[in-house]
Amino acid sequence: MNRIALLRPFGLVVALALLAACTPTRPIFPPTAAVQEVRALPDGRWRVTVRLQNYALRSMHFAHVSLALDIAGRPAGQLQGDAHLDIAETSSDTVDLVITPTAAARTALLADRVGNVAYAIAGGVQAGPTPDALRIFKVSHQGYLSPVPGLPDAWR
Repeated sequence: MNRIALLRPFGLVVALALLAACTPTRPIFPPTAAVQEVRALPDGRWRVTVRLQNYALRSMHFAHVSLALDIAGRPAGQLQGDAHLDIAETSSDTVDLVITPTAAARTALLADRVGNVAYAIAGGVQAGPTPDALRIFKVSHQGYLSPVPGLPDAWR
């Protein structure tokens, strides 16, 4: 048997290994979070709907949210809770979290019933491609809340 015939199986293995290395990977782009709605509850607490956006090119499991909420530059409280969401690639979903806002934040939100009230969130979102491959992504966002016409005690 000649040497070329002996090297063919080895060459085939090397070629297959190189081909496997060329398969496309699906990167994980960091998710974002934003406040979609704040609704005042009868007991004085707020139900805050947080929109989680998955920018990854694969489905991601969102396990936990921990965000500090500021309203008009005043600390409102800590938005914390389990999300238990599987969000498809480049899609979004929401999680509702309930907080007892500070008096300063409540006053700031109620003070302007016709315009926009600035808000900011900052913290972390625990997510990963599978529940056993989670990591914490830092997120921050600034936006505005406006009263919802026809829905008292609601801002979007």
